[in-house]
Amino acid sequence: MAAAAGRGYGRSEEFVDRRQGALVPADLIVRGGRVVDGTGQSSYTADVEITDGRITRVGRITDRAKRTVDVDGLVVAPGFIDIHTHYDAQLHFEPTASPSSWHGVTTVITGNCGFTLAPSRPADIEWLVSMLSRVEGMSYDALIEGVSFRGGSVADFFGGLDGRVGVNMAMLAGHAPIRRAVMGDAASERVATSDEIAAMTAILRQAMVDGAIGWSSSQLDIHADHEGRPVPCNLAAPDELVALAGVLGEFDHGVIEFLPRTGSEGYSGADRELLLAMSAAAGKPMNVNPLTHFPACPEGCRMALEFLTEANAAGHRIHPMFSINFKGIHFDLGSTFVFDEMPIFRHTLTLPFPERMRALGDPAVRDGLRAAFADTAGRALVFGWDEVKVVSVADEAHSGWVGRLIADLAGPSGVDGLDWMIDAARSENLETVFVWERRPNPALAETVTALIRHPLTMAGSSDGGAHLLTFCGADYTTRVLTEPVPDVLSLEQAVARLTLQPAMLHGLWDRGMIRPGAAGDITVFDPDALAVSPARFVRDFPTGAARLVFGSSGYRMTIVNGEPLYDEGEHTGALPGTVIRSPVRP
Repeated sequence: MAAAAGRGYGRSEEFVDRRQGALVPADLIVRGGRVVDGTGQSSYTADVEITDGRITRVGRITDRAKRTVDVDGLVVAPGFIDIHTHYDAQLHFEPTASPSSWHGVTTVITGNCGFTLAPSRPADIEWLVSMLSRVEGMSYDALIEGVSFRGGSVADFFGGLDGRVGVNMAMLAGHAPIRRAVMGDAASERVATSDEIAAMTAILRQAMVDGAIGWSSSQLDIHADHEGRPVPCNLAAPDELVALAGVLGEFDHGVIEFLPRTGSEGYSGADRELLLAMSAAAGKPMNVNPLTHFPACPEGCRMALEFLTEANAAGHRIHPMFSINFKGIHFDLGSTFVFDEMPIFRHTLTLPFPERMRALGDPAVRDGLRAAFADTAGRALVFGWDEVKVVSVADEAHSGWVGRLIADLAGPSGVDGLDWMIDAARSENLETVFVWERRPNPALAETVTALIRHPLTMAGSSDGGAHLLTFCGADYTTRVLTEPVPDVLSLEQAVARLTLQPAMLHGLWDRGMIRPGAAGDITVFDPDALAVSPARFVRDFPTGAARLVFGSSGYRMTIVNGEPLYDEGEHTGALPGTVIRSPVRP
């Protein structure tokens, strides 16, 4: 039974049948709570018994257990599943996958967007770490210091985390390292040949055999590597993407995560053909980009939903995510990707540090940056300096900047807002952190409500573990349970959005629901006390690297595989998580 639980797939006959008079007491009984079981059906009062990491009974239980927790008046739900994370690296040195786990998450899906460290060649690790540092906003020094993996297969990667994680982790095999393993540096320069595509499919096939739950890729133009070039996935032609998707068609499990170029525009004709071809080749569900209201393309979300609804009617399973946590975007000029859709910004901000500092001080470069910033046509991110504040400074002498708008700081001297921001950042070695705070937008609120209600959308887009100084979306689970409840969703429907729905999409058949035989992943919370704490920066990563986090309140206990990971918000010290490996039946 322990082996099955470790793989994340257990058979119903493997759980302990307490009705047969077993003499050994259960490990844990969660007694008297309001069970919201993940199905979306009405909640009910019941006890939940867990033995050897699995739920063994749900109902009125009078037997004794090694530990009993009284949760009268609290909600007992399946542990939440965070479907879009980049915790692949962080789990090596921070095993609880915080802050996602602070918000009731017990399982994280890593390896999204095509960006993973495995499968890979040892010679590529430094390059992949540099790419991750740039594209996903992670500290290069922290990754080099904290990640012990130095290349190899998905099996090698999993082996390095077995027994060392607090939450469950399932991983998608990433396109970028696979492409680089076959093509070397040319992966960032050109399309692949037919022989190279065949070699990539062989690597992905082995990754699936090794336990990856699927494959991920992306083609967002905003993704540029540390050298200013397109990331490897962006140069893949449709035949390469369809061939890799087809590998999943050889297996009876698997999911694709893919971000096409034109998601914000409602999908171009080419992207629509590509999505349908990948879906048909794989015969598996696809998780695609989050949809939202973009001022530059206000009809994009509607057009995308219409296309996906038609695709679903034709038998395809293509599910977009919705975003609920619009809190603004943090950035600094030392690591940000926020301006990468403007070529001159991307080129300048990916220069080696000394050259970047010189370029940012060059009046001619400034003129080019200013002109690009002023040309808002087609840009998804458009803001003015009356919406951007200073969040933190590296030099205490500049503490008076914190909390103030750039427009107000620049105004008295008549300096342009962009010039003031660059001058301020250069004076602090590009470590000054700014935030673009989005203004209230009725159109955005209306779009989010429609997306939440749509049957095809998935809750997600946390990007947990990435964009550490830019954006923290790991609080989305708490927001789904509070902001749309009860007017848009019932509590039961909200819990289903975070549990059974993502479990089924990703083939996690024994998670996401409270039932006998399921894994003992449980989140206990007080719905009246749930809240997201204010944003804060902490320096708790290797080499003192900082990250932006949102805390939580209202979570009383988070249980992973039958063992409490958090009790009253405090980590118990336990590491009960497992590396979930998909069953291999090609």
